[in-house]
Amino acid sequence: MKKRTLILAGTASFLLASLTQLPARLLVSQLPADLPVQLQGVNGTLWSGGVATLSAQGMQIHNLHWDVQASALLSGQLAVDLRGNFAQGGQFDGICSINLSQTLHCAPLNLSDFPAKALAPYLQRLMIPPLSGTFLANFSEVTWDQVAFPQLSGQGEWREAGVQMLPQRYGTYTASVSEGNGVQQVTLASAPDAAFTLDGTVTLQANGQYESALNLKPSSGVDEGTKQFLSNFIVPPQSDGTFQIREQGQLPK
Repeated sequence: MKKRTLILAGTASFLLASLTQLPARLLVSQLPADLPVQLQGVNGTLWSGGVATLSAQGMQIHNLHWDVQASALLSGQLAVDLRGNFAQGGQFDGICSINLSQTLHCAPLNLSDFPAKALAPYLQRLMIPPLSGTFLANFSEVTWDQVAFPQLSGQGEWREAGVQMLPQRYGTYTASVSEGNGVQQVTLASAPDAAFTLDGTVTLQANGQYESALNLKPSSGVDEGTKQFLSNFIVPPQSDGTFQIREQGQLPK
């Protein structure tokens, strides 16, 4: 019995090792023709490989590389260490898996040097003008069932923040995201040397409904053009100059 078990274990290990060494392009050639993903420049193996360009749903990634996590296989899961570059700029890396119900899970997932201007098409649907600066984020966990909005936990920064139509840059602002019972709370704050003092929260439901309670107070270094823009675009300021942003709505998908 023990000998049989050893033989089976050895055979399984050999088959697994053989499969992992298969060329990645062999798997790609077997994918359905109508799959909404385009891959160019496939290289390496199933275990450790990459693609020069991946295009899907209007997003393009360059120099995508993966390494299968052996430790996850021991627990019956498939997890992959991913890293790559966004076509618009910026990089990402993380360890991600997807289950049979197509729920994506990453822990962690990191973004760096992502240009704020790349969000312009989405922000336009929220009636927000194009932004400038760069984003970075360090998420300890990301879960997305591809139906509801992604569930996030972690930290983020907006550096050299600004609005493209305005010349001034306003410094760095931070976000801390926590999740519980399907509700996410984003706590926003400003760096000590930022042009605005920002504090408050945004609450986001799984169905995309949000509610904001933010206070934004300009310092003496903020130009009058910016203050006038905020008065017209958001709300008139309070007597002390603070802009109170109290909104409810539905985020577009």
